[in-house]
Amino acid sequence: MVKLLIIADDFTGALDTGIQFVNKGIATQVFTKMPEAIGDIDETTEVLVIDSETRPMPAAKAYDAVKNITGWAKAIKIPIIFKKTDSALRGNIGSELQAVLDGSRHDKVYFLPGYPKIDRCTVNGTHYIQGQLLEKSVFGQDPFEPVKMSYIPDIIAQQTSLKCACVKRNEALNDIKSDERIVICDVEKHKDIEERLDELQEKDELCIIAGCAALAEALADKLRFDAVKPQSYRKSENFLVECGSLNMITQNQLDYAEKHGFSRIHMTVEQKLQKDYYSTQAGLEFLRKMQEECEKDRCLIIDSIDREEDKKGFMEANKLTMNDVRTLIPTAHGHVADHLAANKQDTTILMTGGDTLMGYMKLIGCTQITPVCEIEQGVVVSNLKNHGFVQQIISKSGGFGTKDVLVKIADKILNQK
Repeated sequence: MVKLLIIADDFTGALDTGIQFVNKGIATQVFTKMPEAIGDIDETTEVLVIDSETRPMPAAKAYDAVKNITGWAKAIKIPIIFKKTDSALRGNIGSELQAVLDGSRHDKVYFLPGYPKIDRCTVNGTHYIQGQLLEKSVFGQDPFEPVKMSYIPDIIAQQTSLKCACVKRNEALNDIKSDERIVICDVEKHKDIEERLDELQEKDELCIIAGCAALAEALADKLRFDAVKPQSYRKSENFLVECGSLNMITQNQLDYAEKHGFSRIHMTVEQKLQKDYYSTQAGLEFLRKMQEECEKDRCLIIDSIDREEDKKGFMEANKLTMNDVRTLIPTAHGHVADHLAANKQDTTILMTGGDTLMGYMKLIGCTQITPVCEIEQGVVVSNLKNHGFVQQIISKSGGFGTKDVLVKIADKILNQK
């Protein structure tokens, strides 16, 4: 029986939230779209995660998608709905919070946006990244969704007229006004989340909540589930990093890994952005070469980081929009992963960037993935079946991880020789 529904706005978010329950041995399913039939949900599933893919959508479309999923969940009587938000508050925060309220017909959503373990905190309703105002952090320069404000009610007000209340760490929820429907709770330490959940349970108001993976971690401990022994990752012969992220945090991680023994290949603009490239002789030859490189170099990076002048000229010549780019780059990485699966190569693939893994899954028509464990903070190992082969895939948000995270994962994942 499903006790909790998580609605994420991108695929890495769906996985890094769902994995908090998998880590505790709780039966969890992750879907890339709303299940077509109740029978698609396993009888043992207690946590259901749906990726709405609304991060890049216009606010109105994101609202419709999230409201539709929420209404479906209410109709099948899922008791708790958790709107997963980005820990750097990218995406359609205001419209999606309103959508879960309208879809559930509930009075309030309790929003706990902080993730203290990676130093993303909310103080007096203002969000900070490693002590910096959100708008001054790397997320203020995000190439697709730059966040230009730090005060959360202002971010929300861009997309909804619903009133917000800001509640300090040690403040009780007793004085929230009836017309304050989005309740933003300060989070500076993980225990702030735990104590707020205790309060909501005592008040019998743990129904509609919002936040990031930190909230999921606390919920996994607070709610009653039928847990079993958690699984772990398996060792493999080779490790491939496919980077579709433009985030500076990831770029620094790639540079560090290259200095510490990883080989690195930069995709050409045609390999990234030419729509029919992987049906051409050149494209097929590139895939064969990548397979050979994976076998030769145990740790390999394939990145799609742009030289701006090359990309701009190619986009103009081929009449491509930024939305086209956002689709084509993950699809290009997907072709590489698909080729390795078709040849049953024992390579663990790490895909970084919110759209990268989703691009692969769309390419092969896959709508479900099985999360296995968390190998580093916010970095999720999953199994994906393709060409009759179970491929071990690691997903990482572009903004997550320490500088040496790729090296640390390689040390864990590779068979020793």
